[in-house]
Amino acid sequence: MNLYCRLLFSFVILQSLLLYSFAGKNIDFAHEQITNETRPYQLQIKRLVCLDTPYVETVLHECRAILRRNQPSLLRIVLHVPKQYDYVLIRYQLHYRYNTYQPFLIDGEGEACALKKQSKTDLLLHYVYRVMKEMVPDINKTFIESTVFKEEYAPKSVPAGDYRMDIRLASKTNVTLLSLQCFAVVRRKGVLGSMLEW
Repeated sequence: MNLYCRLLFSFVILQSLLLYSFAGKNIDFAHEQITNETRPYQLQIKRLVCLDTPYVETVLHECRAILRRNQPSLLRIVLHVPKQYDYVLIRYQLHYRYNTYQPFLIDGEGEACALKKQSKTDLLLHYVYRVMKEMVPDINKTFIESTVFKEEYAPKSVPAGDYRMDIRLASKTNVTLLSLQCFAVVRRKGVLGSMLEW
């Protein structure tokens, strides 16, 4: 149980929650492997900001998105967690930008260490768990993650626009372990799709 709780402290949580948030009800569970299919949109993470630093129980060394030309952004978090937690609360909320960022119907919280158990009964959590296992097959104890959120992890259809994902990890006593905001942009591909967005 603690092994999976430690896994969730790595930055993969962000990618998993982005997948969960963008997915809604459009995820296709028919295929077992995550495939590299062409998408009618381009998803790019523009910025990663860690909030409420310094933290009381954890030490954040690095939190940033490294933008790369013609490649997905590299997401990097270096977080030192000296204690071991049996209970970690995840609070997430997706925002869509109209004129300002407004809540976008995806708002939730849950106990992170129970993800492996819950993934056996819930198809969406099972998909998230498979993505996490593919992105970080080995668990390191220093929580240094440099990873990419691939477009293959997102569903086949995502509305174009600007998104912001707020994520907060807290201990059982409601002490913040990690709090971050991730800004992403979804753009449609092709001339016709881009002309219709005007």
